[in-house]
Amino acid sequence: MKKIILPLLLCAALCGCGGAAAGNAVQDQYRTVRTARLEAEVTSHPDTDSRTFTLLCSYDAAGDAVTTVTQPHELAGLTAVASGEDLTLACEGLQLPVGASSDICPANCLPYLLRALANGYVLEQGAETLEGLDCLRLALDTTAPGGKVLCTVWLGGDGAPLYAEFSQDGQMVLTVRLLSFECTTAPPDTAEGGGA
Repeated sequence: MKKIILPLLLCAALCGCGGAAAGNAVQDQYRTVRTARLEAEVTSHPDTDSRTFTLLCSYDAAGDAVTTVTQPHELAGLTAVASGEDLTLACEGLQLPVGASSDICPANCLPYLLRALANGYVLEQGAETLEGLDCLRLALDTTAPGGKVLCTVWLGGDGAPLYAEFSQDGQMVLTVRLLSFECTTAPPDTAEGGGA
């Protein structure tokens, strides 16, 4: 089991080596992720005012993803459970089935990010600097139940996602700033693929 995704492959990508193979190598590695724990600051960009949430997500590639709001205070403890395309909200022991999650939203964006890294179609890739850090930037074309989603992600030198943007129909929907990321992986021959 590993917690650092692929420092050697990303180092080669950031140094300009490897060409198109860098994005494929990142995806091969993310396909081996079995479990992950992410904390992120997620900003939703609807047509009206933007809203920022701090979220904690436990992800299991074989099943559910549980995302809990930690900020803002008035929503702390509100939990979303994503299982396949179904979404359930829970608060203080009560559960409310929301039905199919048809769009990318704060409740499902963190597990979606991991699935996009594993299985999205790489449209663009290249080295970029983000807040003084050398990063690998990947633009990934994915399909959510509500339609096409462009997921652009910046990965640090250890392969962990640092920042991501989600767009639908040419419009920014969400931005994600990762505060922490840990994962466990399985050997590549035992990893199961899945659609983003």
